[in-house]
Amino acid sequence: MEPRTLALFPFLPEVSVYLRQQGVSLDDIISSPTYGRARELGRERVMEAFLEKEVREHPMTSDIDYLLEILSYIVARMIVSSTADEMLIEQYALAEAVSTRKRLADQDMDFLSHITEALEINASLEEDEQMRIHFTDYLKLSSQMRAKEWSLVSQDLDAGYLVLEKKKIIRLVQQALSDRIKKELPLPVNDDIIDAFTSTIDDLRIEVEKRKEEFRKEGFGRISFLRLPPCMKIMLNGLKKGENLPHAGRFALTAFLHTVGMDTEQILALYSTSPDFNVNLARYQIEHITGKLSGVEYLPQSCHTMVSQGICFEPDSLCKKEWMTHPLSYYKIKGKKRDGGKGSSKSAPKDNKPPTDDSQAS
Repeated sequence: MEPRTLALFPFLPEVSVYLRQQGVSLDDIISSPTYGRARELGRERVMEAFLEKEVREHPMTSDIDYLLEILSYIVARMIVSSTADEMLIEQYALAEAVSTRKRLADQDMDFLSHITEALEINASLEEDEQMRIHFTDYLKLSSQMRAKEWSLVSQDLDAGYLVLEKKKIIRLVQQALSDRIKKELPLPVNDDIIDAFTSTIDDLRIEVEKRKEEFRKEGFGRISFLRLPPCMKIMLNGLKKGENLPHAGRFALTAFLHTVGMDTEQILALYSTSPDFNVNLARYQIEHITGKLSGVEYLPQSCHTMVSQGICFEPDSLCKKEWMTHPLSYYKIKGKKRDGGKGSSKSAPKDNKPPTDDSQAS
């Protein structure tokens, strides 16, 4: 495969072979003066992903340019892993995936088929720039596509397969790549890697915390249970009935309720009806999630993350809007609608996007 192609799609398995042929080692990447430019490009790659929500395509005219671009991807993954922040990982994965989607628009169907194989998508080529994809892969990758055109009932199903046009396959590839990167990160990193990127890691943590603080300051007003998204309502109703929530559900619910304004005692009271309620353990878990003990205040998870954890329950018509990607966006828009605002418009209000919008550019 051409080095330029590997530079544009550095997640491909052929990259490992290429780097071995070039004789590049991990120690070289993190410490050799020869690859100082690659380290700088890796830093820029992460910053672009987090602040601009995309990874730019740099001018590349030589084998050295191609190699540096490939190494920037490896360096970026090291930096993100060293920071180990969930928001950063989600945003980085999304930016890499969106940029890949844009680059694939200019590639032929044979190459697109190679990409789907690399991402372990069960798909095969058809005529007229179409591909067949198994319905299980389709459902997994399209679960966050809210538009009616993505629903399974809108597709022609034949022996367990759907035939899709190139544009839709590329969108599914975006989702598959985003999911893979989030699953892979954070990678294990040693002290040498952390020392090599200490300055960049510190800068990133400042930017991440700044974005989190901006998000907190947006405010959600007085708590209204009528504005809660279905997932949160169902989990709260389960607590009232004396049901136990799974760990993922407790984490999501606690982070959400804390962000919209509930304090530890109020959240603790909600959990007191659980069959396995232990006041000391529950308080510890709540104060850990809200940052009182850990010093790290966790923000609520995106809809995509909740779907992957099996805690997205009975989405309603607002949930199914293409741009609705976060429970907090739902809560804020519901508030605008109740106040006679414009929350019911067809386009998502610009000030309602949460920091972990992992279905952007659907």
